[in-house]
Amino acid sequence: MTNSEKSRRKNDPESVILSFHMESSATLWNRIFEGFSSEMILVSRFEGKDRKALEILYRFGSMVAKKYGKCVVEPKIYGIVIKKDVSDETEEMINNWMDLMRKLRHEIIGVL
Repeated sequence: MTNSEKSRRKNDPESVILSFHMESSATLWNRIFEGFSSEMILVSRFEGKDRKALEILYRFGSMVAKKYGKCVVEPKIYGIVIKKDVSDETEEMINNWMDLMRKLRHEIIGVL
């Protein structure tokens, strides 16, 4: 691999893709009559494009699991999934967590 390929790869924002979604065990009935007080899980999905990215994702995932006890890190074939219960969190706290996940992605890309 040439130096220009290494440089391009290091700065490639597509080498690790981050996406978010929400999960809930509540039914539509619960949502309508109880509001959003039911369990809500924010899922951060980190997807690596190659073997090196996956290895780094797994290492970062284990560090996150050790540092943040109120989340679950699941290794997947494509990368990692970090699940955090946000049922009792304010919108600001949820936004802060999402910002932390974006910073984590940036750090991972920097290591690549």
